[in-house]
Amino acid sequence: MTQPRDDDAAGRQDEQDQHRQQDQNEPRPAEREVASLEPGQAADEVATEEADGQPRPGSGAERVEAAADSASSQDEESDGSRDSGPDGGTAEPDSAETGDSDSDASGGPEPGTSSRRRRADSRRRRRTVGQSIARGVGILTSIVLAGAVGGVTWWGHAAPTTPTPQLEALSLAEPGAATTYVCPHAPTNTLRGTDVGAMESTTTIIPADGAETIQSATYAGQTIPTDATTSLSTADGGILTFAPIDGQVANAVGSVTTLTQSGDLRGLTTAPCAQPTAMSWIVGGSIAAGSSAELRLTNPGATPATAKVNLYGSIGRLPLPSNGEVTVPAGGSSSLTLETKGSQDPRIAVSVEADGGSVVPTLVTESLDGETPAGTDVITPGAAPATDLVVPGVEIVEPASQGEVPDATTGADSSDTPAVRIVNPGQSRATVSVTMLGKDGPRPLAGAQSVAIDAGSVFDISLAGVPAGTYGVQVTSSAPVGAAVRMVRSGGEYPERSQALVHDQAWAQAALPGAADSGLLAVPRAASLTSAVTVANSGPATSVTVSSIDGSWSQDVAVAKGSAVVVEVPAEVAAVRLSAAGRESSTGQSRTSSGLAASTIVTAQAGGDLAGTLISTVPAQPDAAAQAQRRILLG
Repeated sequence: MTQPRDDDAAGRQDEQDQHRQQDQNEPRPAEREVASLEPGQAADEVATEEADGQPRPGSGAERVEAAADSASSQDEESDGSRDSGPDGGTAEPDSAETGDSDSDASGGPEPGTSSRRRRADSRRRRRTVGQSIARGVGILTSIVLAGAVGGVTWWGHAAPTTPTPQLEALSLAEPGAATTYVCPHAPTNTLRGTDVGAMESTTTIIPADGAETIQSATYAGQTIPTDATTSLSTADGGILTFAPIDGQVANAVGSVTTLTQSGDLRGLTTAPCAQPTAMSWIVGGSIAAGSSAELRLTNPGATPATAKVNLYGSIGRLPLPSNGEVTVPAGGSSSLTLETKGSQDPRIAVSVEADGGSVVPTLVTESLDGETPAGTDVITPGAAPATDLVVPGVEIVEPASQGEVPDATTGADSSDTPAVRIVNPGQSRATVSVTMLGKDGPRPLAGAQSVAIDAGSVFDISLAGVPAGTYGVQVTSSAPVGAAVRMVRSGGEYPERSQALVHDQAWAQAALPGAADSGLLAVPRAASLTSAVTVANSGPATSVTVSSIDGSWSQDVAVAKGSAVVVEVPAEVAAVRLSAAGRESSTGQSRTSSGLAASTIVTAQAGGDLAGTLISTVPAQPDAAAQAQRRILLG
């Protein structure tokens, strides 16, 4: 008798269980391992393969794509792989691959085995097709991306580039702010001269726009008229403030004049009331033996300011106490004596940079040649270093009257002569050329067409041999430099047998930009003074309208290219307004630099034992409305 079919079925079931256990213990191909991972695990396994150096079938990208594909279809495959077996259980997904061995062992096909094999084959085909599609899509995507990048790169080189628009400067007025000036103080004998003569002093303040624009005005803490000239017989200096009406900008012209005809401080000084700035340059003065240079700093602001002072000399920068840092109190002044035991130099220039506010610097110079008075001056700031500067108001006289030649009878000479002073604040040598702008046009200064100025140094170029006349001096340079001109007026020998000529000196600074295009200029008036308004032009031929502040007098002055002219101003006019033809914008600010410069040359005559001519200059100041402009870069 044969065994019951139940025993055969039980035996085959044991063999199937044994085969199933062996399949679970055997390592599976890499592709199936990746396919069985969760989506986030595929990349980790590829990284693990690279780390342990065990390559697996197929590239890493292919396995990752296969893992992503199999993960996306995992639910579908699991449904088909978990069909019920004959015993009512669930078949494992891999049991289809053991179907052949099961059949062989049992001697015939098991019910459902063919169906499981077909489903397994179908799953493998779907998996293979999905992987192929994924790889194809990946390759196609890579090709498209590479083509896109290449196309963009090619277009960047081949297509015309749209030019980047230039940044334009937009000028915006600052309405409603008070206009502030600082009027300088007279020389105060910092030289410690023993013979101090009588000083005649005058401070003149002229509101430029009248009561229609100015609400109130104060000077040195005292209220002054807004519609009339204020004239004081003092030169104590102070802060001048105008409060405007309805957001307008108030203008004024102020100047301080001192005349000393005898004594150690013999000389004439005239200086404008100037507006505060954060950066200033003054070229001129001396700290040689017998000379004093006192830098005064006034801060009209409401908070203290720190000023950094740089002193330049014949061979470079000169040391200063406290490294040149000076604290200037709010609404007050501080002073710094530039001469020290370690710094004595006949040629100096000064820059002042304010931090925490704006200041007005003034350089007061006093000189003695032994016992002989050698002049005084009060110098206010000029133009910052540039490659093209114009110094207006330079008056040259006969050589014997400006210290160029010794006195014919005594052989005495002057310790100072007319000269152009250049400061090179840069880090490399500058090559400069000097041109005289006169009534007959430009004339290059002989021997001064290619003068090398060492870095950080100050150099004087003599004006000896220049014919008498009124000039502007143009300085062009290969690098930014500062410039000024010293004028000298000599008298006789004093004291007797001293071999020294008594003399006075005046420093004319390079003109502030735009001051002659749209500016105001003081014309000091007194019985003992003679004032002459001068205009120089280094640019194209143009004309300048010169008018009185009240508008009662006006004159159009033609100024040829490279020339200088003297303007005849009525004796009753104490200040003028300057306006260059075609140079003024709607805001009152000059559009471009025109090469124009203006100043007033002031002279006086001293008598007695110290007879001779005294000289000084007053530079034009920019219109306050132009100074109130703020330049903002807009794209």
